[in-house]
Parts: sequence; structure tokens; C-alpha cells
Amino acid sequence: MIEALLFDMDGLLLDTERMQDKIWDKAKEHFHYDFNEAFKKEMRGINIRASLKVYEKYFGKNFDYQTVLKWRRAYFMEMAKDEGIPIKKGALELLRYAREKKIHCALATSTERDRFMQYIPYLEENIFDYFEVIIDGSMVKHSKPDPEIFLLAADKLGVAVEKCMVLEDSINGVKAGIASGAKTVMIPDLMQPTDEIKDQVYRILNDLSEVIKILK
Repeated sequence: MIEALLFDMDGLLLDTERMQDKIWDKAKEHFHYDFNEAFKKEMRGINIRASLKVYEKYFGKNFDYQTVLKWRRAYFMEMAKDEGIPIKKGALELLRYAREKKIHCALATSTERDRFMQYIPYLEENIFDYFEVIIDGSMVKHSKPDPEIFLLAADKLGVAVEKCMVLEDSINGVKAGIASGAKTVMIPDLMQPTDEIKDQVYRILNDLSEVIKILK
């Protein structure tokens, strides 16, 4: 029986990955770096420390990381103010169901808390109120696909990880969920499951509302 749900955020609960893709394209024009599809794929689902290694891999050790990061974050917030931040299909339905059925919920995201808390004014509803535990990328040493963030979330909830369900959209996140020992469900966003993922993941679903059927 599943006692807890461990949620990723970007691309799973919030439709931010598409926003980020647009920003990478704008950054490519602004900074004249080739932020191509392979680069963007490696950047999905990882924390700042891990992203530094990706920047170095593609652009060398002298890449001006902080300038690009500051520019991208400012652009993101401008987009959020102008357009809002969409909540993904089925997210609120599942969160409300979990609350009603007293299923524990934790957020386990690579994004830092001080950043995503700025999203609240631009959301249809404050999704963060649904979580008993919030683990962000600054609270772990190892980024996804390492399972540390999910193991920590389960520990903070006081639930054995084997009784948790990890919900993820990215390949790195799914690998982390599988490695943690939790039942891992993929809801693809910009990335589709590989053959390896298809063989290892518990389920692949279209949106978060379909998780309710499994829990029932």
C-alpha cells in the first residue's frame, strides 16, 4: 500500500520546462552560446551544482555561469508576471485527493526553495501548501539521478521508501526514483522514456490525475 507521494516540481507539477526552453532560446540569441537540445536535455532535473558540470562540459571552465544564471532567472520572472505559471493537468486533482485520503506528500525538487517560493503570486493556487515536507536541491549533496533527495524526503516524512511512490517527468528524476527503491511513475513532459526506463519504471502515465486510479 502506498503511504506517501514524492513529487518532482518542474515539468511535473508546474509547466516550467517549456518556459525554460523558450528562455534558453532567448539566451542563445543574447549571449551567442549554442544552448542546443543536447545541452538542454542534460540540464533537466538537476540542481545548480550538477548544472555547473554541464556548463563546463559544453562551454569550458571559463564560462560566465553567474551572469547567464542571473539573466535567465530575471527573464523567467518577467514571463511569470506577464503570463502566469501554469499548473500541469491533474496536479491539483491528485494533491486534493491525497489530502482527502490522508496520503503523505513531499516535494523533492532540484530547484532552490527561495526561488520557487517566488512563483506563488503567479500560480492559480499555492500548491506548496499541500506538502508536509519540502526538500530542495540545496539540501542534498548529490543531484538526481542520485536517489538522495527522495531518500531524504521519505525519511523526513517518516515513511519507508518502499511504501512511497515517486512521481517524475525527467529521465534523471525517474532514474533517481528507481534507485531509491520507491515505486516510480513517469509522467513524460518534454522528455520521452527510453527503452531502459520503460523496462524499469512502475508505470508511465499521461497526467497526474491517472495516479488516483493506481492509489485506489
